[in-house]
Amino acid sequence: MLKIILLFTDIIAISASYSLAKFLRYHGDVHYIPNQLTTFLFLIFVILLINYLYNLYNHYYYVQSGRVFFKLVNVWINSFIAYVIIGFLTKFYFLNNSRGFIFYFFFITYPLIVSYLRIFIIPRILIGYFSKPERRTICKYIGPEDKFIQFNQFFEENPIIGLNLINSNTNDEKLKTSEIFLFSVAKEFGSLYKELKEHSLIGKKVHIVTNLFNDLPLRWEWCKIGNLPIVSLKINGEKKWQMIVRRIIDIVISSILLIILLPFFVIVAIAIKSDSPGPVIYKQKRCGKDGREFTLYKFRSMYNNSSHEKREKDFQKFIENKTQKAKIVNYNEITKVGRILRRTSIDEFPQFFNVLKGDMTLIGPRPPIPYEVKYYKDWHKDRLKIKPGVSGLWQVYGRGSMPCDSSIFLDLIYALNRSLTLDIKLLFQTVPAVILGKGAY
Repeated sequence: MLKIILLFTDIIAISASYSLAKFLRYHGDVHYIPNQLTTFLFLIFVILLINYLYNLYNHYYYVQSGRVFFKLVNVWINSFIAYVIIGFLTKFYFLNNSRGFIFYFFFITYPLIVSYLRIFIIPRILIGYFSKPERRTICKYIGPEDKFIQFNQFFEENPIIGLNLINSNTNDEKLKTSEIFLFSVAKEFGSLYKELKEHSLIGKKVHIVTNLFNDLPLRWEWCKIGNLPIVSLKINGEKKWQMIVRRIIDIVISSILLIILLPFFVIVAIAIKSDSPGPVIYKQKRCGKDGREFTLYKFRSMYNNSSHEKREKDFQKFIENKTQKAKIVNYNEITKVGRILRRTSIDEFPQFFNVLKGDMTLIGPRPPIPYEVKYYKDWHKDRLKIKPGVSGLWQVYGRGSMPCDSSIFLDLIYALNRSLTLDIKLLFQTVPAVILGKGAY
């Protein structure tokens, strides 16, 4: 219901902004304007999509309006960039190329109207909606007794969140709850993951409060109480139809990309061969779902004199000393062309063949090398329960800039929270992460 309200508000804002910008540009003239329908539909699609990517259909964010404002600024910037780039690439074949219209829409009408609706009107609607106690979600508190009063007071003072916190330690008769509110004092990600698994149920939402999230680049929190971020996860069990849809998406996208990238692969192959002796494609054994080994394909980015034993010792240091993975890489072993391939993630492109074969999926944990699994802690091994992917939370939010436990915890968060919509979101977020070389090593 609330998502529909927010979605409907955006459609109203875009429609009003579009009509007003057109009125201002053409001085109220109602004659036919080329591409007006396709321009309007494009704006609807792009802005709603970017709103979704920035979690603007999650009403929890309205508890701190500053977060909503900065998300709206990001949506405005990205939608403007998308309009200009798509228009330039298509020579404005289906978009309005009037500079006046573009200026009025993106710099006057849309920012003003959407800010007014989202920051001033929507909070009032949410407060009115949750003014009736029966509309609030009963949430079971799990954590130290002394913290319950602080959190409960926060929710009572902010009815816009729509949560009614129940203390599990004192309210046994009210434990038929819809959601879980977990406050963890864990000092390590392994302990936090075990708590999360213990209190999670498939189909239930879990709100997690822990200081450990301050050590992650995830930034999924919808607010902070003091310095403690609150992150909400929906524990999703994978259904058969979702597996089928995910496999269809894998086949279609990987096939299209391989066809488009084939000429580029030839150029990369020539560059690799001219830079150093050795094969173009590097084949390596990796562990897939349930630990099953398969052959992974990459463009070769290193010389062939790197010792297997040395790499294993380096990984052991990485997992035991909590260092960033980028810091254990010996850059003297990487070729000149290989540095470019790694920085841009082009070396990973042949893995679309692995996706097509079914060894991997587009989004999932990165497949580990067998010797890496040998040094896994018990809780690390849960990342092997789902099929590995070309990209995922770790690639989008950190890659080589994160210690081992942090990166594996991100993979496990993805596994618990996995859904087709999250996969689509991560696919879109992978593109800027690759272009910017975020955390590449």
